[in-house]
Amino acid sequence: MTIAKRKSKAMIKQSALLPPNPIPSPLIDRDEWIEKAAEGFITSSQSNRKIYRVILETLWPRGHGIPGPVIDRDTIREAVNTAKGKPYLDVFRRLRELQGEEGFLGVVKQGTQYQMINTNIYPKKTPRSHLSDESWGRVLSHYENVCAACGSPADEKGFQQDHKVPRSRGGTDELANWQPLCDSCNNIKSTACRGCKEDCSKCSWAYPEYYRPIKIQGSILRSLHQYANAHKQDANALVTEWILEKINE
Repeated sequence: MTIAKRKSKAMIKQSALLPPNPIPSPLIDRDEWIEKAAEGFITSSQSNRKIYRVILETLWPRGHGIPGPVIDRDTIREAVNTAKGKPYLDVFRRLRELQGEEGFLGVVKQGTQYQMINTNIYPKKTPRSHLSDESWGRVLSHYENVCAACGSPADEKGFQQDHKVPRSRGGTDELANWQPLCDSCNNIKSTACRGCKEDCSKCSWAYPEYYRPIKIQGSILRSLHQYANAHKQDANALVTEWILEKINE
């Protein structure tokens, strides 16, 4: 069975929206800024460059200041569809890339609304990479064609290709640093990794084959705590003791 591959998708930054400023600033020319911003896009895709520009122009319309107006999803989608001349499915993937790889952290989201709150352009990230069909097949085979974190089989969309140690934490594109994750696990991992300073080498999300949490039925947990309380012992210490005894038999 062929399992589809998808690039891991990061979530666009959630942030409080600011009161829009309808008055343009005399210190910055909107058209010149957008032209310069577009010239600096690092993507090699001309199609994506065009979409990035349309999104920026929509978030900062002519005659408006910064913070820009609050724009809803449908307005952004309609602007991109109009520019493409047909419905376009990956509008918000392009928006996430704009904020991520392209460094436009001034583009923020709250619920289904978006806003450009400043014109700062932060350092660009290395463009997202993905594996060849052959390499991806080897990764899937290693994980027996299931999600590395939860063990669920692929749905009709397949798995997302995930860097075990995020590139922002020094992770590489070596084959050993890839794993298949379902949408749910990938989204949870993205949230868990955001701002984390812990050692990735001991993280259950980076190395689930070693540190995946053990699932224990609620009835067993209840019995464990009742036993620990009755014997005035720590439940965690008891479990550790029992496991070590079994392993060292």
